[in-house]
Amino acid sequence: MSYLAIILVLLSAFLHSLKSLLIKSSVDKQVFLWWYATVGAVLYFPVFLFFYFKAQTPINDLLIYGGTTSIIHFFYCIFFAKSYEHGDLSLVYPIMRASPALVLIFAVLFLGESVTLLGGLGVFLIVFGVYIINMKKLTLSEIKKPIFSVFKNRSTKYAFLTMLTVAAYSVFDKVGAEKIHPIVFGWTLTFMTLLLFTPYVFFIKKNNLFKEEWRVNKKSILINSVIAQGGYLLILIAFTFEKVSYVASLRQLSIVFAVLMGSHILKEEGKNIRLLASVIIFIGAFLIATAE
Repeated sequence: MSYLAIILVLLSAFLHSLKSLLIKSSVDKQVFLWWYATVGAVLYFPVFLFFYFKAQTPINDLLIYGGTTSIIHFFYCIFFAKSYEHGDLSLVYPIMRASPALVLIFAVLFLGESVTLLGGLGVFLIVFGVYIINMKKLTLSEIKKPIFSVFKNRSTKYAFLTMLTVAAYSVFDKVGAEKIHPIVFGWTLTFMTLLLFTPYVFFIKKNNLFKEEWRVNKKSILINSVIAQGGYLLILIAFTFEKVSYVASLRQLSIVFAVLMGSHILKEEGKNIRLLASVIIFIGAFLIATAE
């Protein structure tokens, strides 16, 4: 994996975990998400126009590739926000990001990618680390609890659904970013996702919630509007010259950042086991980064 891709993905991972920290600290998660996505789309619109005319992207390609992945991103927004309504950042975030194994399967089946033994071992360690991060202690009696929590715990259910959408959109976005300029594609999928998410969130939320969220969290919304769009653009650029399975796996280092933020900033429980799992995830990510 190239050094440029590693730098892009690491920076994106940190920005993604910071974005999640701000979402967790918001009043209404779905309204907060709508605000920063909308403001971000406005802020990045001039950049989109510049690269759109420079790249001369066909409208049909934007509609096909952007429209397809925006449907997946729409459900991601719903599940992502709901996960934080019911669970700790350091618990639900790792589940959401447990997508490398699925991405690997999708990439091999649908994109024809191959994965080296070292890369595959790295993916395995990340998945293992994500699994034990949901345990309270390393005992045989605890080993099955993460699986059953998917069916019993509401936040875990939504985190698991988020994980499925992450795996799906990673593959679709890889294809889109190769066909269309990453910046043009990134803004398009954000805008088209908003076209779906806006009527949904305005239908289920009261109007006063939007005013209240802006009043309380205006600074956080503005920060997220920059880092959410900008952070994912880094991933789309990495997709253009690296394997999707490796990029998606290395991005899981955001789990380490999120666990540290949840433990030290939000004072969440389960610090020791979650930090141990984070070390395993880091080792897996390092193996992926050194894979050819």
